[in-house]
Amino acid sequence: MARVFKQNLSPRLIDFLEIASYVYSADCATPRGLKWADDDSTEPWTRDFSFAIAVRDLEFWARAEIQCLIEEILNFLSNDKYSFTFVPLQRDRSEQPYFDFADAKDWPFHHPDRVIMFSGGLDSLAGAIETAANGCKVVLVSHRSVPTIDARQNTLFQDLQKLYPDQLIRVPVWVNKAEKFGREPTQRTRSFLFSAVGTLVAHSIQANGVRFYENGVVSLNLPIAQEALRSRASRTTHPWALHLLSRLCAATTGGDFVVDNPYLSKTKSDVVASIGAHHASHLIGLTCSCSRSMFQSKAQPHCGHCSQCIDRRFATVASGLQEHDPAKRYASDVFLGVRDEQERAIALDYVRHGLELARKTTSDLTAAFNLEINRAVRHVEKRSQAAQDIIAMHKRHGEVVSHVLEQVLSTNAAEIVGGGLPPTSLLAMIAGQQHLSNSKQLLIHPTKGGADEAEATPPDPQQAAISEILATVRYLRDERGAGPKQAVPKNKNARPSRRDTIIFAAITLGLEGLKYSAFLRDHVVPPKWEKPCPGDYDAGYKAGQPWRKKIQDEKCRANVRMKGRTQAAIADAFNFYLPDRFQELSDLLNSRNSRPASKTSASPKPRKH
Repeated sequence: MARVFKQNLSPRLIDFLEIASYVYSADCATPRGLKWADDDSTEPWTRDFSFAIAVRDLEFWARAEIQCLIEEILNFLSNDKYSFTFVPLQRDRSEQPYFDFADAKDWPFHHPDRVIMFSGGLDSLAGAIETAANGCKVVLVSHRSVPTIDARQNTLFQDLQKLYPDQLIRVPVWVNKAEKFGREPTQRTRSFLFSAVGTLVAHSIQANGVRFYENGVVSLNLPIAQEALRSRASRTTHPWALHLLSRLCAATTGGDFVVDNPYLSKTKSDVVASIGAHHASHLIGLTCSCSRSMFQSKAQPHCGHCSQCIDRRFATVASGLQEHDPAKRYASDVFLGVRDEQERAIALDYVRHGLELARKTTSDLTAAFNLEINRAVRHVEKRSQAAQDIIAMHKRHGEVVSHVLEQVLSTNAAEIVGGGLPPTSLLAMIAGQQHLSNSKQLLIHPTKGGADEAEATPPDPQQAAISEILATVRYLRDERGAGPKQAVPKNKNARPSRRDTIIFAAITLGLEGLKYSAFLRDHVVPPKWEKPCPGDYDAGYKAGQPWRKKIQDEKCRANVRMKGRTQAAIADAFNFYLPDRFQELSDLLNSRNSRPASKTSASPKPRKH
């Protein structure tokens, strides 16, 4: 890197790069375990790293606040424990002095606003295009691990230069590790290393910071399933991680320095649409989004199985630009290809999460992901607006998943009806293929003329099948609720859901009838009833039977689930979800030993208040 900019790098920045390299190598070389535990998706063990590193600027790195900041960053990124001991470097490598480009004020790329981390994917391409389209000089920093990835990035860069001549420069940096260091695939500390690389380049040309371009769905990485919790959930460009990295990089450079991501409120389809809007759709086919791209061929750089490939394909279809992202560039078709067990889980979790985002209200999403959203905006000045933007972005993503599924299912209806799709393909799994075993008894919705008219004009079987397929998608999107009824929890110490906590709080407070229903309504707990139904519990109770029985049955089930929790877990839930009433509920919990307000289970006669 010194040769790239023909200058001597500061000792502190070299230390930063070497510390990040050691951390990344240790992360890659230390497996997390052979499998995940079944109990609430808890890892079998958390890794505990202890580093002793020789540095040039011992006074800086030995400062307690710097060590604590590094440990906080790495703990958040990887969910592991870290400790550092820094000692003075006894013998440094000799350095040849180079001409310092930072002194050349007339150099065209001197003092840009940010250097951009350029992976060669859709998001970083869109960011580079938008920056160049605004007339800015663009400095792209690429991390390349193998020659094939470097070749792809260079080809994309050259075509990008044709669109914006004399506006871009690319700094390729080899980030490679010995084969023996490649055992652990999660590599959650990679953004720590990439931020260090970007900071060295930025400081060399007096840029104000490092910029990642990553859509908000990936950056926030809300837990869509058990496969995406804790260290399994990537936090590479999470807002809180970038905030902490900004603090560390600013301290390391000794000035104002920002590590940011302007795409936090964009979906993947928003990103693709931006590329199209800037007349750069032809570059989409040169990008690569696959998490397994290192193992893919030049002709088929995408595996078609990983979540990144799925997200990419949904985005290009939603944007109407799939012709620039041909299916033949995927080793396995995202919608029609065969999947193994793990790949099936990845695909179904992606779809299920998207459909739930489309179905749930803003209040539902805020309640379901309250902790994650608060963590993402806690350092932002306008927190409320930032939270609203995050929710709106996820709603748009959910709508994309829903609409693309309807479109692709409809297009491939003939194959589904004829049984031509592999049963493990995404479309076959979503459609369920249930109609194949009973194809002669397809549910045909009667026309306005009634049953006689429907029998007189037999419907087209393929159109009927299409209707059934789309009905399946709409059911998943609109009616599926929160899944199967919960049994008594296996982990008694885990925090209960917000829904169960609110219901049990009402029970603990002794609320019944209209007061109970109003409590649930005021705390935005919606009923889980099949439509058409009353809009909330208050309206349901006033409507009489069978809604009062449904209210009571849900109340009893939640009570049973909460009885399976420890008193400490219940108290923790009260404090987390109902902090303003925690003291009152805690006192009642201790005095009554979680005594339920209702002991009936069938059709109760509610008391009048």
